[in-house]
Amino acid sequence: MVLTRTNGAVITVLNDTFRPIDDQTWRAGPQEVIDEYSDSYLQAGDTAEKMSVEFRRLEDDGEYRFFVVGRDHDLTEPVTETIDVQAAHEPRHPAELFTADHAAPVFVHYVEHQTVPEGYTLRVSADM
Repeated sequence: MVLTRTNGAVITVLNDTFRPIDDQTWRAGPQEVIDEYSDSYLQAGDTAEKMSVEFRRLEDDGEYRFFVVGRDHDLTEPVTETIDVQAAHEPRHPAELFTADHAAPVFVHYVEHQTVPEGYTLRVSADM
């Protein structure tokens, strides 16, 4: 049985009505990889038509930081959009909004490399 966790609480069985199960899952690597990256993650929130991609990773100073992922843009530009996640309206820059199709390559790269692809901006967020 294959399970997925959504918002840290809801557990559902994956099935192949949307796409083949092999396309929805990946296998964890060696234990040392799991140990190094276990508290790092990439997640998405809101809808398939308009979502935010967020990245949590361990920094060189030993602290975890939470980032909002965006297509290349000037991080000093105003944040004028919002997404709705768990009844909260989270501010986002237009370049930080993705469709599911546009976010998918970011997730594939993360699964393969435990980081986001080159060319994306990471805006530090206080929310975690």
